[in-house]
Amino acid sequence: MGVDCGFDVYPSLSPQCQGLYEAFLEEVIQKYKDALHPNTGERLIQIIGTPETKNAYVFFNVGEGPTLPYRSEYFLRFESKLVSRDNVMPYLKEVYQIARRYFPDNVHFWAAGTSPALVRLLDKIPDIREEEGTVREDHEYVYKMLQEMRRLAKED
Repeated sequence: MGVDCGFDVYPSLSPQCQGLYEAFLEEVIQKYKDALHPNTGERLIQIIGTPETKNAYVFFNVGEGPTLPYRSEYFLRFESKLVSRDNVMPYLKEVYQIARRYFPDNVHFWAAGTSPALVRLLDKIPDIREEEGTVREDHEYVYKMLQEMRRLAKED
């Protein structure tokens, strides 16, 4: 059982948004360029490829390796599974908040495998998408989810 979190970009960005998207990327890169992974001591982000090419992207060395492409039209999702070895949630949340400043009508945070309301409560993420439904109240499901979220929070 796992919890996936991240945000989608919808409607998708057009090539005409490239200038604004480059400003967004630059802010993210400046925020994390000197950051080190808290467990391994490795650089938190890596720039893969040459930014002028279509297949270049920023790789986050945390969780399942969320990425940000250098081309605005390829930016559709930023996500990772919440894994026990890394606390990826702060990075998902911070990049989402930066993206929201640049593209307020296009970015939508989501959580799969748990209740979005529970994720919002624990991590105070604004405007999380509620399409997963309301918080379930049957005790077995709630107990398992709270147990998993507490375990992840302890690793903070």
